[in-house]
Amino acid sequence: MQWLINTPRKFCTWLTYAVGFLSSILGFAANSDQLISQDFQETHPQNWTAPADHGSDFTWWLPDQFDALVVPVAGGVLVESKNTKLVQWLKQGSPWAFSELPIFGVRYGGRMIVVIVPWPQYATLVVKDRIGVRFSFPHDRENATPCNIVTLARGPDPMEVAEAFREWRKLASDTGAIPKPCSLIQKAATLPSVKRLFGAPQFYLWGPALFCRHDVDRSRWPAFARTLRESRTETFPGKLISHFTAEQKAALQALSEVEFASDFQTRQVAQAINSALTDRGLSGLPSTASAALIAEANTSAFAEAMPGWLHTRETWGDGFSRPLIKALHDAGIEHALLLLNDYLGTTPRPDVAREAQAYGYLLGPYDSYDAVHDPHASDDDTWETAQFGEEAYRTGRILNSDGSGRLGFRGRGFAFSALSAEPYMHARVQNALDQTSFSAWFVDCDATGECFDDYNPLHPFSRVDDINARRRRLRWLFADKHLVVGSEGGSVLLADILSFGHGVQTPYIGHLAPEFSDPKNPSFLGKYWPADQPDLFFKSIPAPARLVTPYFDPTVCIPLYRAAVGDELIATHHWCFDSMKFSDLSVQRELLELLYMVPPLYHLNRETWSNRRPQIIRHYEFWSPLHAELATAPLTRFEWLDASRLLQRTTFLAPQGDVTITVNFCNNTIHGYPPFSATVDGGLPIKTKIYFALPPKQ
Repeated sequence: MQWLINTPRKFCTWLTYAVGFLSSILGFAANSDQLISQDFQETHPQNWTAPADHGSDFTWWLPDQFDALVVPVAGGVLVESKNTKLVQWLKQGSPWAFSELPIFGVRYGGRMIVVIVPWPQYATLVVKDRIGVRFSFPHDRENATPCNIVTLARGPDPMEVAEAFREWRKLASDTGAIPKPCSLIQKAATLPSVKRLFGAPQFYLWGPALFCRHDVDRSRWPAFARTLRESRTETFPGKLISHFTAEQKAALQALSEVEFASDFQTRQVAQAINSALTDRGLSGLPSTASAALIAEANTSAFAEAMPGWLHTRETWGDGFSRPLIKALHDAGIEHALLLLNDYLGTTPRPDVAREAQAYGYLLGPYDSYDAVHDPHASDDDTWETAQFGEEAYRTGRILNSDGSGRLGFRGRGFAFSALSAEPYMHARVQNALDQTSFSAWFVDCDATGECFDDYNPLHPFSRVDDINARRRRLRWLFADKHLVVGSEGGSVLLADILSFGHGVQTPYIGHLAPEFSDPKNPSFLGKYWPADQPDLFFKSIPAPARLVTPYFDPTVCIPLYRAAVGDELIATHHWCFDSMKFSDLSVQRELLELLYMVPPLYHLNRETWSNRRPQIIRHYEFWSPLHAELATAPLTRFEWLDASRLLQRTTFLAPQGDVTITVNFCNNTIHGYPPFSATVDGGLPIKTKIYFALPPKQ
């Protein structure tokens, strides 16, 4: 208890317990309610535990008349009671799950009540006239977790929420489902390649890996198509064409008849060639031949059969290719995380992996075990990572309590039991590593904190069991396969295993505004086409006005997540909303990346590199040296330096001492800080101390 005695400022007052607040008075339906009163005492952190016979629903209510809420939405948002628009946004149900970061703060005048939910799998935040934490359990899952909360009384600074959480997590004897901290420094000591994340922007690479439209001179595509179409059936090109679908053969015919090729036509035919080159029958290889051997044999045979038409075979491919990797390196990018846009298990490129390794880059696929699809589904109704075979489809699905299958993403297939998925995952990962020396691995969905109840008698489990199974498979990737592991989201329930996460700073918000799904609206997200450069990821759009606040408004955003767990897990944007997605928010998002030390996230292929290169390199040259030093540094302080809240400062505790980053989000100079700028102070060995998001006019 000496720690508590020596820190009276931080633990000066605590909540006491009051019982008997009736839910009927508040008008909320729940089997049981308990009210925590605002009767403060000087004592230790309070653990509130519900009675064992609470039933299927139990709610802890905090006192009313709060003046602000601190919630971990989009990395952190301050919702003041006077901001009726934001309060209403929370009351309507913000897209936020406790299982990502199960903490929040409720401010009453000069005190902040920090609430931690150690078992968040069945808990939700309730925002009405007062704030509550509701535990709701489905059929046969009553008491699956304790209905516990921890409350701590702190000062009014919103960042006290993160500080209190860090101290509780470090010192509490029991943290429930929340693991003890494991810093990036500790992870790098176990797996040195984790250090390659420090100072590394993150890229998704797009386009076919074996052959693409850039592998033939554009002006020669029609003549090349004619030569290919006229190939005798017994030749390798003739055999290649025999593996085309009817639609692909028609595309080849159309391309051969034009004088000037369009991008649409060359994409179609190049994709057809890429797909055919994965077929073992082209070179008469046995069924035991690996995908790497098939790719090597077929691309070699195709190059020999078409002399003079094709570029050098080693340069083939689009995003996942040696030309793009080399272009990044030649541009001065020394650190990078490169992720494929899919698993691409049938198109290994060990030569590209070797080149990435030589440059010091991390490289990995985008994998998923979230859903299992019918193996006989059409190509339009399934995707590579959801295919596990007939047995998995029949026995691996998660069942609801009524016996129906829990549907998968977009209503396709079924949610895949993490217990059933484990052997398939081990086989898939090992198969890929046997052919391509990946150094990283991205697993979709796991770190969103999603978890399900499964009533399938073949593999029944609770949400706690589900999280534990996901932890086990991610730990296997890190500890057994020595891969730098990332996932969608950044749940603290997995933060001791993961090293990077996508979807914290900008979460998935595509379902929150109708403009995103209206093809006639300027804010339409875009279609998943063309395959090598989907508009959904590459097209820049204006953000719907209704979402600017709170998701991108620097006057309400705070670095809560970065301060709470940011030295354990490097978190950035969801891949649907990369750093270039919103054309009208580029300045705000760029400055927030600098202020919080969040990695930029970009989509790339060979065509878009030339256009995106200037912005990427300009940001990289300032951000990367900073992040290389501060990735492992805790964010210890956040300040608003003027009444408008547009001048802000973060403080990081680096080995050299405190380092501050001061950002002016305003178009005017404030206290000597230039418009739209970031200024660094402290003892870091960096060349440039100030960055302009909008370069000053000469």
